[in-house]
Amino acid sequence: MAQEKHKKHITDIEQLIDPASNASAIPESAKIHTDLNLKSMNIPMLLMLFFMIVFGLVVLYSVSGPDAYGLYHDSAHFLKRQIIQTLIGLVACIAISFFPIKFFAQKWIMVGSFALSLVLAFATLAIGVGSEHGATRWVNIGPIQFQSSEVIKVLLIVAFASYRSMADKFRREGKYPTPNSEVGKNILFATVDFLIPVICIIVVDAVIILQPHVSCFIIIALVIFMSALVSEIPLKSWIVGGGLIIGFAILIGGFVFAVMPTEARDRFMKNYAHVFKRIAIYNQGEEEEEDATLTKDDTRQIDNAHNALGSGGMWGVGLGNSRSKYNYVAEAQNDYIFSIYVEETGFVGGMLLMIMYLIMFVMCVRVILQADGVFARTVATGCTALIFVEVMMNISVELQVIPATGVTLPFMSYGGTAQIMLLVAYGLILSVSRTGKKPVEPKARRLDKKAA
Repeated sequence: MAQEKHKKHITDIEQLIDPASNASAIPESAKIHTDLNLKSMNIPMLLMLFFMIVFGLVVLYSVSGPDAYGLYHDSAHFLKRQIIQTLIGLVACIAISFFPIKFFAQKWIMVGSFALSLVLAFATLAIGVGSEHGATRWVNIGPIQFQSSEVIKVLLIVAFASYRSMADKFRREGKYPTPNSEVGKNILFATVDFLIPVICIIVVDAVIILQPHVSCFIIIALVIFMSALVSEIPLKSWIVGGGLIIGFAILIGGFVFAVMPTEARDRFMKNYAHVFKRIAIYNQGEEEEEDATLTKDDTRQIDNAHNALGSGGMWGVGLGNSRSKYNYVAEAQNDYIFSIYVEETGFVGGMLLMIMYLIMFVMCVRVILQADGVFARTVATGCTALIFVEVMMNISVELQVIPATGVTLPFMSYGGTAQIMLLVAYGLILSVSRTGKKPVEPKARRLDKKAA
C-alpha cells in the first residue's frame, strides 16, 4: 500500500514537471498552480521597467524643481507625489502579472470593463472638473481625483480583447447560426466579429470627444485599431463591417448637421476652438506669412520648447541647469518634459532615451509574437500600442512633427493616474509573457521528431 502511494506521488511530480506528458490527467488546481509558480517572471522586462521608472523620476525632479518651489515652496513636491503614485502602480503591475492572463478574459470582466468605461466617460462629461479650454478631464470621488480617460484606455483594451476571444471561440465551435444566403452569412459574421465590438468602442469614444478630449479620442481609435488587426477578424468582416459603419456615419453625421440650428452648431464648434488654434500654430511654422489671428502669447509655449530643444547642443547644459524650465516653458513637468530634458542632456541624452524606449518596445513586441490565443495577443498588442503611441505622439509634438496634443511622455511626465494605468498595462503584458505564451516543445521531443 505504501509503495503504491509512493509510485502515485512520483507520477504526479513527473506530470507537473512535464505537463505535456499527460495533460488530461492533471487536476485543474495543479494546472493553475503550474501557471502561478513554475513559470518565471520576465526578468529583463521587469528590470527595464524599473530602470525607466528610476530614470524618469530623476528627470522629473530635475525638470519640475522651479515650478514645484514656486507653487508649493518645496522643490521636491512633484517628485514626492509621483513616487507615491508609482509605488501604487508598481504594486498593481506586479499583482496583475501573477494572475494567469486567461483570468482577465472572463465574461464578467469584459462586461464590467465596458460598463465602467462608459460610466466614467459620461460622468466626466456631466460632472468632470479641471476645465481647460472648456474641456473636462478629471472626476472627483470624495478626496480622490483621477483622470478618467487614462482608466478608460486600459478598460477598453481588456473589454475588446475579451469579446474578440469569445467571438473567435464561438466561431471555431460552430455556435453561430448559419443563414442560407451568402449575403446574410457575411452580414451576420460582420456584425458579430466587427460591428458589435467596434460600435461599443465608438460609443465610448464619441462621449470622450464631446468632453472634448480629442487626443484621448485619437489614442483610443489607434490602439483599438491595432488591437483589431491581430484579433483574427476575417477580411470579409472588415470590409462589410467597415463599409456599414462608414456609410451610417456619413448619413447620421450629415443629417445631424443639416437639422442642427446654426447657433447650436456654432456653440458646438466653439468647444474645439483650442484644437483649431493648435493646428494654426503648427501650420504657421510651414508658411512664409504669419497668421494674423495668432499672438506671441499663443505661440510662446511651442516656441520656447523648440528653443529649449535647440539650446542643448550635443551634450546639453547639464542635468538641473535648464533655463527654459524657469517658467519659459509652462508646466515643463507635463507635456513638454522632453524638451527640457534634451536641453539639459543634449542630443546624446535625447537619443539615449529613444533607445531605451526602443528596447522596451522590442521586448513588448517579442511578447506579442509569442502570445498564444486571441485574447493574450490582443491584450499585449493593445497595451504595447497604448504606451508607445503616447511616446510617439509626445516626442512628435516636441519635434514639431504634429500639432500639440497634450499627451504626456510615459514613465517620465508628472501625472498620477497616467503613471498607475500605464503600469497596469505593463502588468498585463508581463502576465502574457508568463502565462500566455505558446507552449514550447521539450528539446528532447524535438530531437526525436527530427530523428524520425
